[in-house]
Parts: sequence; structure tokens; C-alpha cells
Amino acid sequence: MPTRALDRTRLAAAGIGGLAVLIQLGQVGNPLRSAAYERVSAASIIALVVLLAVVYRRGRTSWWTVPVVPVLVTVGASGLADPLAGTALSLVLLIVCSLYDTHRRWFARLAGSVVAMPVAVAISPAVVSQATSWHAPSVLGLVPQIVLMGVLTRAFYLGLRRQELASIRDGMLARAGRELLAMSDGGQIRQVGERISAELVRMHPGVALLIVFRDSEGLVIAYAPGAPGELAGRRLTGATPDPAELAALAPGFRDWHVDGLGGAPATAPLLMIVGGRRPVPADLVDAFRSLSYQVQLADEAQLARAELEYRAHHDHLTGLPTRAKFLGAAQDAIAGGGAVALLNIDLDGFKRVNDRHGHAAGDELLVAVARRITVAAGSHGLAARFGGDEFALLLSDFDDPARAEEAAGRLCAELAEPVLLTAGPVRIGASIGVALAEPGVTVTDLLRHADMAMYTAKAGGKNRVVRYGFDHPVSV
Repeated sequence: MPTRALDRTRLAAAGIGGLAVLIQLGQVGNPLRSAAYERVSAASIIALVVLLAVVYRRGRTSWWTVPVVPVLVTVGASGLADPLAGTALSLVLLIVCSLYDTHRRWFARLAGSVVAMPVAVAISPAVVSQATSWHAPSVLGLVPQIVLMGVLTRAFYLGLRRQELASIRDGMLARAGRELLAMSDGGQIRQVGERISAELVRMHPGVALLIVFRDSEGLVIAYAPGAPGELAGRRLTGATPDPAELAALAPGFRDWHVDGLGGAPATAPLLMIVGGRRPVPADLVDAFRSLSYQVQLADEAQLARAELEYRAHHDHLTGLPTRAKFLGAAQDAIAGGGAVALLNIDLDGFKRVNDRHGHAAGDELLVAVARRITVAAGSHGLAARFGGDEFALLLSDFDDPARAEEAAGRLCAELAEPVLLTAGPVRIGASIGVALAEPGVTVTDLLRHADMAMYTAKAGGKNRVVRYGFDHPVSV
């Protein structure tokens, strides 16, 4: 059974209407008609039933049915004992087909239904002893009744159709909202927005959506589902979209709605433009607007989450990863099975600078040190700040363990170079402990080994490098 209200209405109309048409077979048999004509009349009535079944099965009507139906109704009604009983044929076909027709097809069908009954009476012989002409009040009185039923049925259909489309749109927007809430990537968010907007456009033929961005050079169309031609990438003239220009870019689209999505259209960074070949319903414009807001909010939420994630795992002063993020990267590097070295870096003489020049100078020095360690990390390393004047460096992708010790020695020498601060030049040093990953060694073990090596370097006179497992410092 159909689940949607419109589909259930169509099924009921086709079933009841088909039964009403079949009942008219019992009236076939005008005594003034030949047996052959009666058979043709009965065949016409049966053809109308078959046509109802075909229309329901296909879910649409065709233009060829517009002239065919009045002919079948006329032939079928003119073979009845009382031609006026053929009014049921005309009404049933008009009512059922109105649930499928386009506006133009419905209007043409209504005209055909109005003509069918007078013609059927006009070509019918006298009934019993009473002759009825096509222009008799009893015949012409049927015309407004047929028109009224056609108009009411069409209005009923259009109401059901609008309700159904609104329900589908609401479901699509709810689904989009759920999907967007789970997205953590800006590209995925935009893909969802584009997919849902394209579905909305397909649901409403003759409607186009333009998403327009404002850059330093003006307005550019970024996405244009439903619009004719290739409009994506085209630039618009002026600070505000001109309906005349839009109509020239999309021939046939005359109705345009420009929305700045919370901002003034002349200055908003993002514009939503909905166009239609006919006036676009307000509820459809609202649906596109709601989807655009959903995408905007999801994008802003994703950026906020990324910002929170960054702040939670990066030092606010130097921008380097914190201990938790650094150790996670070290764990992944160890699990990868390649060569891994962890350097624990503790500054020598930092407190002296901090006491002499103040905390602002100390912060400035920490930022300068972070830059030097980041340069030493290169493309295959990761620098981090553990807190205070304690830093760390993760090195990978080296072919000889001695290379890690050499890199630590170069870094120790670079950190010993003077640093020019706002308060003047200062000089510090660094004690660096190096630990290499070995089979069975966890990231916790690796960090502890680097700590032990660093304390050995500091106890041995500072400003030097010690590799865990070796008691000799590296000269710098």
C-alpha cells in the first residue's frame, strides 16, 4: 500500500473511479442504436477503465490522453440508454487525471470535458419519447458542475502536493541537520549542503539556486544547481546582484530572490539567490534559506571545534603541541616501526633572564627558542613544549642512530647562540637528553630514558647532549 497521502488518494480515486465507469456498462443499449454501435460504446467505456489503470501505474498523464479521453467519453455516453448518465464518465476521468496533470494539461482536459457531454447528447438519437438537444438546460447545466468538480479536484490535488513536498523538504532538512552535526571537515559539510540543495532543486523543476561568494574582486557564483549553462565560476557585476543580469545569465528565469543570510546583500560575504521560471513559493525559498543557515552553522561549529582542539593540544604562547599531543605522535611513530628518537630539552640560564629582564622578556625568549627547535625538527620531526622552559623534539626517518645524536648536538649549539630580545641580547644554553626507540620500549619508557639522559647532561655541566645508555656528552 502507498505510504504518502497523495499516492493513497490517487489509488482510491483510480479504484473508485474505475468502478463508477464500469457500472455505466449496464446502461449501454439505446433502442435507436445498432448493435455494432453499442459494442463500440462498450469498448470505449472499457478503454476508459484501462486508461485509468495505465495512468495510475505510470504515475503521470501524457498529452495524447487530452484529445483521446473526450472522444472516448463522447462515444461511450452516446451509446447509453440515457446519454446524460455519461456525465459520470466525464467527471471520473477529469477528477482522476487532475491528480497527475500539469497546469496546462489540466486546463486543456477541463475544456475537453466541458465539450464532451453536449457533443454526446447532440449525436445521440431521441431517448424514449423525449428528445433532448445539446443546448437544453438539462445538458448545459452540467457544464458548470463539471467545471466546479474539475477546479475543486485540482485545488485538492495542489494542496496535497504542496503538503507532500513540504513534508519531504522537512525530512530532507532534518536529515541534513543530523549529518551536518556529525561532520568535522569543512569540505564534507559543503558536500552535504550541495547534495541536499541539488535534491531540493530536482523536486521543483524550473527552480535554480545560486550560492554566491564575495571576494576582493566582487561577487562570484560558486554553485548553481538547476540553472541552465555553466554558471559556476561566473562573476557578477556590481555589489548587489541585478535581476536583469541574472535573467540574462539564466534565460527563462524571471523571478529572483536575493538573501544575504543575515547580512545586507550589498556587503554580505555569502549570498543565496533563488530563481524560478515562475514565481517561487515562499516556503521553498525558506527551505533553501534554512539549509544555507544549517551549512553556515555547521561550518562555524567545525571551526570552533578545531579552534578548541588546537587550544587544548597546543601551547598558547609558542603554538607548539603540548605533552599529550606530542606523546600521542610519539606512540604512533613507535608503532610504525621506523627509527624514532626523543629529545628532552631543558634550557640552562632561563631563570636568570626571567629574573633580570622580567616575564615579558622570558616569554619572548621562549618564543624564539620554540622557533629554533621547530626549524631543527624539519619535515620529519615534531617540536613540543612540556611547560616552563622544558621542550621536546621527536625525530624519525633517519638511517643511523648517530644522526639523531648529531642533530641534537647541532640544536644544542644553535640554542647557545645569542637571542636578540626587546630588552637586549641574551645568551642561554640547553641540556638535551636523547633516547632511541628499541623493541619492547613504550612511549613512557622512551620519555623516561630521555629525562634521565637530560638530567645526566645537566649534572655533567649543562649545555650539552647525552644519549641514554652512553655516559659521554656530545661537545657543542
